[in-house]
Formats: sequence, structure tokens, C-alpha cells
Amino acid sequence: MPKIKHRYTDFNKEYLEAAKFKLKHKDYFSWKYLYMLMHEWLVEEGYAPREDEDFPEEFYMHREHQKSGTEVWVYWRMTKNPVPNPFWRYDLDLDVHIVLMRDTEIMFQGKKYKVNWGEPEIKIWAKCVADYSRSWKGPIMGKLRQIFFKRIIKRDFEMHKKELYREAYRLQEAIKTYFKLSTYLPEIEGQKFYETKPVP
Repeated sequence: MPKIKHRYTDFNKEYLEAAKFKLKHKDYFSWKYLYMLMHEWLVEEGYAPREDEDFPEEFYMHREHQKSGTEVWVYWRMTKNPVPNPFWRYDLDLDVHIVLMRDTEIMFQGKKYKVNWGEPEIKIWAKCVADYSRSWKGPIMGKLRQIFFKRIIKRDFEMHKKELYREAYRLQEAIKTYFKLSTYLPEIEGQKFYETKPVP
């Protein structure tokens, strides 16, 4: 029987959770443009390649319900090396769950738009991982490893955690901007390469 394990099982405390948040919205939106927004943001920030066959989409489920509409599940597992060094890695886990989704049309400024109505929920976890290639192995290196992580690179670890925190919340701001929710950054995150949600 295969053993199921978390991708951080082999790490003791050599990763720090930089950010964890959830966005939930219930209104008109476009699943196509929301998908494009998140996809393009992650590609531009270096978390994913441009080619679709290499994009780290671990799971996609699209299920039709006759009464309750469409349900969608999407799991993305992103990684990024912040510096040209095989020691540090940023992990970004993104889960999307949409329920009650249905196709509809709205009028905006005299034009008819095809949109979706539903309740999307987006969860994002950001973790900063040190020594992800597990180069410090062996009985002697294992003892030195604890000293190295607790004292020598502690400041670098915190610096990378803060940088990943900023990046994760910039992604949150981009999604909030699309949904026309309140944001906290002084400037709007991202460029308007996608069509914003029309307001009826």
C-alpha cells in the first residue's frame, strides 16, 4: 500500500510559513479572466513557466450539477528560486474552489457581456524553504545543521520570509482588484491586461 506523505514531511523546521490567507467572493465574475489573471501573475513573477504543459497544475476538476450549477476545483503547486542558489526556495500553494457557478449575461454601458455567477474561494499558502535539495546529510552534518539553521542563517531566513510575504500579498491584492474588493496597497497590483469584472 502506498504511503501518503506531505511534501514537507522530510523537513523538520527548515521552512517558515510566510503567509496564509483565504479570499471568498459571491457575485458576478468571469472564471476565464480570473484564471488568466492568476496564471499570468505567477508566470510574470517567475513561479511558473509560460508553456502550458510545464505549468504545475496538479489537479483540475470541473463537475456539472443539474440543480446547483458547476463546481470547480483547482490545485496549483508553485516553486521559485529567489536567488541563483540551490539553497533557498519559495513555495506557493494555491487552491481554488468554485461552487454554484452558472453562465449568465449582464448589461453594462449598453453592451451585453457573457459572465459567470458563483461563489469562488481561493486559498493561498506561502512557505520559505531552506536547503530543499537536502545537501546537509549524515550524522556529523546533521549536528552542524542545527547550529547552522538556528544561528548562522537565521537572519537570512527571516529576510526571505518577509520577501515571500510581500509577494503573496501582492497576489492577494491582484485578485482583490479583479473582484473590486477593498485593497490595502497604495497602488493597484498588476497591469490591466485582463478584462475587469463589469459592474451592473
